[in-house]
Amino acid sequence: MALYENNNSIKMFGVKEIEDLFSQLPGQINRDGVWKHFFREISKPLVKSAKQKADSISNESIRGTGQLGRSIGYFTTRASRRYLGGYVGPRVKGRFAKKSQSYKGKNKKKQYSNSGFYGAWVEYGGEVKFGGKGFGKRSQPFMRPAYEETKVEMMNNALKDAETVVAKQIKRHERKLQKHGLFGY
Repeated sequence: MALYENNNSIKMFGVKEIEDLFSQLPGQINRDGVWKHFFREISKPLVKSAKQKADSISNESIRGTGQLGRSIGYFTTRASRRYLGGYVGPRVKGRFAKKSQSYKGKNKKKQYSNSGFYGAWVEYGGEVKFGGKGFGKRSQPFMRPAYEETKVEMMNNALKDAETVVAKQIKRHERKLQKHGLFGY
């Protein structure tokens, strides 16, 4: 699988082979779940690199907490599930955001403590006007450099990652068949 960029267009080669590999799976296995596992597996180098870059930004800051680095991961939304995709970046809500036990106020925006909501301000800083309030400070990109570092590695490992995902799904399917039988699946 390769990545070809020309005039900001991306063409991926090898997707047909991966689709053929996934089509060989038994009918009881959820194809959407297989694609989600595949994209989660393929994005691991990007997540690792982005976490390292965000942590280095946090270490340079006086008030750095490391929260942005901890919030980076692969996640899906309702819109991304419609197209069998996902996102890699700072997670803001859902399972990741935890309610602060120490917060006693009524402001619902402040009750979540573990969130990467400010990732866009760090990434784009002075390039974008945020909320009509003005420009941020200087930009400290962490996602774009991480993507540029790992895009070749991700594309080269795609077929191998697809094979491991298929092997895991088949093993999981066999365990379910042994436990519940064909009709109890």
